[in-house]
Amino acid sequence: MFEKFEKMTQLEYKKSTKDWHYDPQAVSRDCQYVGRFIGEFDDFKSATEQVVEGHAVDLYPEDAQAPLDEFNLSWGKHLYLSAGYTEHNTRRHQITSSNKHKFPDFCHKMSAKSGLTNCSIAMIRQRPGQIVPWHFDTYKMIRDSKTVADLRTVKRYLIFLEDWHWGHMVQIGNNVLSNWKKGDIYTWPYGMYHLSCNAGLEDKWTLQITGIEKSNSLHNLEEREYVL
Repeated sequence: MFEKFEKMTQLEYKKSTKDWHYDPQAVSRDCQYVGRFIGEFDDFKSATEQVVEGHAVDLYPEDAQAPLDEFNLSWGKHLYLSAGYTEHNTRRHQITSSNKHKFPDFCHKMSAKSGLTNCSIAMIRQRPGQIVPWHFDTYKMIRDSKTVADLRTVKRYLIFLEDWHWGHMVQIGNNVLSNWKKGDIYTWPYGMYHLSCNAGLEDKWTLQITGIEKSNSLHNLEEREYVL
């Protein structure tokens, strides 16, 4: 089984599963606009000050020791390195639920309001000139918690913490997001490739809430404004 994986890149493997069309020319709806959080949440810029800088190309010993399957993060990172990405153009500051750094209160309010269960949260600061290359999320934290049998029931909400700045862009599948408003929320299916780019002059700030979907999760509701 491992020999099969070793003969292809992670992207080639994903294409072989036929879980998406993998056609850059296809017109498809690959993400969902969920709505917008309304409230005061300006007190976030100091949250990542004590967080060590990370890079999308970082390789860890545990990745090398893990089975070579679609959840092995190093498999995809080797593709970044071969494409020319380095620690200099994939920098980011991130705090997660596993960090001991304190999230602002509004983050917990958004999580509680999300309608997702077994939630984890993450805040990401992406500085100008930095990229998180084409990848898909493996939901490692929620997999490690062993609280879900089917990853297709997991949802990740991407929340923009500021109005859109020139040069900021997120691509989800074949859909390119820009011109967002503060508090806008998007989600997408498990396994969907996406990327994040800051080609602007201001930091890009986002919050992620990840959990198991329920019938009252925000993406299942008809309303589009959620007051904190």
